[in-house]
Amino acid sequence: MIMVGSNSYILFLSLLLLVSLVAVSEGWTFLNYRHVYVKNDLDNNTLLIAHCKSKQDDIGVQNLHYQEEFKFQFKPALWGSTLFFCSLTWDGTLHSFDVYDQDRDDSECKDCKWSIQRNQPCRFNFDTQKYDLCDYKYH
Repeated sequence: MIMVGSNSYILFLSLLLLVSLVAVSEGWTFLNYRHVYVKNDLDNNTLLIAHCKSKQDDIGVQNLHYQEEFKFQFKPALWGSTLFFCSLTWDGTLHSFDVYDQDRDDSECKDCKWSIQRNQPCRFNFDTQKYDLCDYKYH
């Protein structure tokens, strides 16, 4: 009986050590912060008013002049339901966009960098070093 108890104790400690190492080595991405950047790329004289939030967190209103950006960070939910959206206003017109959708973005970007352009938002492509991922639409 003592051997079974000792083996169970060693197995438990080994598993605890393994879980700790995986978490520290960023093996579980849900433990890592995500960073979202929103940049005004409308044009030189257009002010972008961005109000970003989720169900739980309100990032607040940001007034961005041309080429300015702001950043926020968060940890995604364990169950894969994190959604941040922004209400974007320029020239008196309201647009909205999901700047982070965990189902869409969790494997794609730890740092989600967005260029807000008149026709569509574009995500930064770390391979090309350009905002050329433009398959997104405003709501």
